[in-house]
Amino acid sequence: GKSSVFRLVATLEARGFVKKDKYGRCRLGMKFSYFGSVVLARMEILQASRPYLEELQRNVRETVHLAVWDDDWNIRFIDKIDGAIAFHMKSFVGLPKACYSTATGKSMLAFMGEEFIRDFLNHVPLVSITPHTITESSRLLESLDEIRCQGYCLSVEEDELGLTCIGAPVIDASQKPVAAISISGPTVRMMEHVSEYPGRVMDTAKI
Repeated sequence: GKSSVFRLVATLEARGFVKKDKYGRCRLGMKFSYFGSVVLARMEILQASRPYLEELQRNVRETVHLAVWDDDWNIRFIDKIDGAIAFHMKSFVGLPKACYSTATGKSMLAFMGEEFIRDFLNHVPLVSITPHTITESSRLLESLDEIRCQGYCLSVEEDELGLTCIGAPVIDASQKPVAAISISGPTVRMMEHVSEYPGRVMDTAKI
């Protein structure tokens, strides 16, 4: 119906997806261009990173993820290589995750800048996902400071009991995180290599 179409177009126009000319005719707005550039950037990251993700997985034999920041304060996995050893992380490409409980998410959040982090804390409730999830703003800020100092995030059972992840951000030329790489596996197995794996993840993220 015309009234439904009118409301939909008005909503799209208000949000920048549609522009009207002086004759009332509609055309696509610049916001579509933005989302197109986001998709292209993600495709470039996927293509460029895949050989290095495969090499990392061969070296550690645990599950490897590539994640990007999502529009709704979450992160989203855009690539995954399953671990070669039994009992690996159950996840899939396209899966959104809370950023404050994941190694990929916190490693990116730590380098987003003070204003962004403050805005994040004002908008996102820190809900407990496991008994080990950080749910106090002060503790999360301390954790982010530590991540910035060491260059990686160690997340021990914060998002899934029995699972430990190590993540590091992929930093672009403007010193902003465009993605993050992580390895995940059972806590006992991961902690046996906690002195070795962070370096491997950070080296991969820097390539």
